Amino acid sequence: MLDSPPHRLHFEIILGLLVVFTIFAIAGEEQILEKRLVIDNTSNMPLHVYDDRGNGGKSSIHLEDEKNMRWHCILRDGYEFPLCGFEILFDKERTHGIDLRHYNKIRLWLDYNGPGQTVRISLRNFDPLYSKKEILHSTKYNQIEFNIGLLNGVAEFSLKDFFVANWWVLENKIPPQLSHPQFDNVTIFEVQTGSGRPLGKHQFHLHKVEFIGQALSTADWYLAIMMCWLVIILSFLAYRIVKLKDEVVIQRKRESELLEINQLLDTRGKALERKAKTDPLTGAFNRLGLEEAISLGLQEWRKYQKPLSLVMIDIDHFKQVNDRHGHDIGDLVLSHLSNIVQQHTRAQDLFARWGGEEFVLVCRDTDIDSACAIAEKLRELINNQILHNDITITASFGVATLKAHENLEQLFKAADIALYEAKAAGRNRVVTAA
Repeated sequence: MLDSPPHRLHFEIILGLLVVFTIFAIAGEEQILEKRLVIDNTSNMPLHVYDDRGNGGKSSIHLEDEKNMRWHCILRDGYEFPLCGFEILFDKERTHGIDLRHYNKIRLWLDYNGPGQTVRISLRNFDPLYSKKEILHSTKYNQIEFNIGLLNGVAEFSLKDFFVANWWVLENKIPPQLSHPQFDNVTIFEVQTGSGRPLGKHQFHLHKVEFIGQALSTADWYLAIMMCWLVIILSFLAYRIVKLKDEVVIQRKRESELLEINQLLDTRGKALERKAKTDPLTGAFNRLGLEEAISLGLQEWRKYQKPLSLVMIDIDHFKQVNDRHGHDIGDLVLSHLSNIVQQHTRAQDLFARWGGEEFVLVCRDTDIDSACAIAEKLRELINNQILHNDITITASFGVATLKAHENLEQLFKAADIALYEAKAAGRNRVVTAA
């Protein structure tokens, strides 16, 4: 017997709600699954400060306000690497810390005033394979050093950006298989003065540290959604078989409904995937979209020895454009540069916004000379374009290619160094990595 109209209406409403919930589950994945670990002045964790006097230096450090995590130090000449540091101990014994493997980002609210250009933070991991309780420096130094300009408000970093300090690997004679970043037992969060010899007074005020992760991986989350839909679909099919076994026409109609639902989910999923991989302002790929191109290029490089080159692009004096003409014009400049690059690059090249006014062009199966030629062509095109109200811009380019025994981090670093040299040499030029 056929379903009565009210039953069909109820079913369609429920199905519509399920589709809406699915869309929200996919679009709101980050918010739904997000978990946070916050460390601030209410966490009541032990604190410790140190300086270089233990190494024969003459620097000094003073914890001004322990409750509010405010301290200052004075770096003096007397030690080859003058330094001072501040530690939050997740465990007084420094052996049983926090598992941060399910966190992927760290946010830092830190005020700094002093002569330094960089600040270093470390997540120190204790593992009996290489750590000893009585040797403080035997905990692995997972660290990142960044420019103090990033401390404007909140600084955010991916835990993938952390690396193990080379001096620690050498000093502790760590084998290669144990020299990678490790976050399964982090016992200490550390803030330290940066590289160089920034002698003078350094003032710090740490407001808060926040670790952000997902309670469930993205793959498991999508698998759970798919399993829910599978259960729903199977239940629905069973119900239809029982109710409409003799109604072929109605059965085909129901199958058509299922096909429409699957097409809707597939279309929506692809749209969300494209949106997640694209920068909304410029239309270029973002870092997520960049991962696929780099992965494919790295596979071709390893398997077929096809060259993989990288072009870092930075708009010259972009801050002046924003200051003089406003952020709307600045956004127009970013969008215009993106259009120029995408219109004059090959199908195999992938263009992505790296952040701010910085872009990356991944050139697969491209040697260094060809990549330089592409960069020079783009530089001339950008230089010769006139934008809104006769505004012109230039850009600096850093080019590097992946070499044997190098990793991606070294490739990006080489391109970044070349870009820095291009800007230091007067901007509006292409520089190849040494």
